[in-house]
Amino acid sequence: MRTQKTSVELEDWAVVPTLKNGKYEELRPGNLLVGRAFGHRRIKSGTFIFTSPIVGVDLQNNIAETRNTSYHLGEASHEYKMWSKEQASRTAA
Repeated sequence: MRTQKTSVELEDWAVVPTLKNGKYEELRPGNLLVGRAFGHRRIKSGTFIFTSPIVGVDLQNNIAETRNTSYHLGEASHEYKMWSKEQASRTAA
């Protein structure tokens, strides 16, 4: 029987492909989230974390899931927002 996933708020977040690669990526399965976690029972509130790989994304509800955790995505980092806008303008061109 599967238990419900832990639900955590993630603020000042971004998406990266690996722990060792600092470049940004799109929010999609296989990539990792980085950001400040709030509401995790074992992690001090506001601690900067790297997640395990994303397994699912619900853009309508701003939720990204890993194997064991559901992350409610708050505000993305300023740098990630700028990167996203740049990517969107490249795609539109």
